Amino acid sequence: MKQKVEIQRLGGYLKEVITFLDDSGKPIGSVVNPLMVELKPRDVAQIFVGSFLVAAPLCFTEEVWKLSEELPLLNTYYLILCSFVTVVCFVYFNFYRNKLRGNVINFIKRIIAVYTITTTSVCLMLFLINKLPFDQFPFVSFKRVIMIAFPSVFGGLITDSLK
Repeated sequence: MKQKVEIQRLGGYLKEVITFLDDSGKPIGSVVNPLMVELKPRDVAQIFVGSFLVAAPLCFTEEVWKLSEELPLLNTYYLILCSFVTVVCFVYFNFYRNKLRGNVINFIKRIIAVYTITTTSVCLMLFLINKLPFDQFPFVSFKRVIMIAFPSVFGGLITDSLK
């Protein structure tokens, strides 16, 4: 059985259409898979909701507040590095594997969007509960945001991968 793979825009979204052909070349069936290489407003909303769901309970815990005061700055940078490597791998393997050629800009945009949306949602939540003392203690605020954003970014990624 032969197959033909095409990328088409259906309903405003890119889709991968796999058409199965018989021995004479006539189509006998097809499968349509979402091709998630573009960042749409729906994706932005999903990332925000997913990261907010994980960040909200963590923002209210006193343990996180105290740990952010005690955690060495070097460890905070290790958290950023670990998170970045994991996010890049997750985005690549779930969205862009075998589709990176021609979509490098979208790949980078999705990674930047995930981090920007996640840190924004964490900052918003900490600001709303008055636990973002950026003017008095900028390093504590930075560490607090990074500590909460670390698991929140994965919540954003998981909800972004749901279609």
